[in-house]
Amino acid sequence: MTAYDPRGMTWDQYCKLMVELFASRQLAVVPQEHWREWVDGFSTFGGLEQSGLPDSRAFHNWEEWAEQAVGILNVGAQ
Repeated sequence: MTAYDPRGMTWDQYCKLMVELFASRQLAVVPQEHWREWVDGFSTFGGLEQSGLPDSRAFHNWEEWAEQAVGILNVGAQ
């Protein structure tokens, strides 16, 4: 499993790419103000909660979460 590096992206770009990449999770693109709910929904699908994905509450913004998450998701791809 791999994920997109969020650096230089807007929330809309990142969210759309991740929704496409993980289409089987049937997530929707949401406005940035709902990033925490999106992250929480993303993290609970398909056993990802056991992968060590960080909880959204530990971060001030989606960029911080996504930078941490990309490393975890990419490790799982190897």
